[in-house]
Amino acid sequence: MARTVPPGVHRPPTKIYLGTAVSVLVVAVCITWAFLSMRAVLAVGGSCADGGPYVSAQPCPDGAVLISIAIPVMLLTAMAGSALATSVDAPNLLIPLWAGLFGALGWNFMEYGVLGPDVVWGWLVCGAVFWLMAAPAVYAVLVAVHRAVVPAPRPSPQYDGARWWVPAYAVLSSAGALLGAWTWTALA
Repeated sequence: MARTVPPGVHRPPTKIYLGTAVSVLVVAVCITWAFLSMRAVLAVGGSCADGGPYVSAQPCPDGAVLISIAIPVMLLTAMAGSALATSVDAPNLLIPLWAGLFGALGWNFMEYGVLGPDVVWGWLVCGAVFWLMAAPAVYAVLVAVHRAVVPAPRPSPQYDGARWWVPAYAVLSSAGALLGAWTWTALA
């Protein structure tokens, strides 16, 4: 038996739900590309260059160019996806993007700061700064998830639609991370 929408209640078109889901997937792919591209550059010393009139002492590793695609695509997709998400009571994508990107890049700095035989203090400082920049967004994500999942003493229609987006965002983000790792490996 099909559910009917009560008269006077507007239901957004299916393409808006699909657009929101695709946006979450693309943002996760792009965060993964940025994460893996940064790791490739850090593995060769933290800087590289290709092309131009000068010969670089350190050419860029395979896959490093994907960060130049990932960042603008990620930002544009998160903005468009957030516009779609608000029309279907889903959380915006800019806050999770902020938390994921700065948290992941901070992880790279921290790991490569202690990975070699010597501690690289500059990378550790950068990692700490990136994690500090991610912290407000992580807090905002945790508060939003709490509000969406834990029932309020007085139910609020503001969070009713967000409840089912929590597992949807988790599944789509995980699938996007796997797709991002697979495509980065294939393209690198």
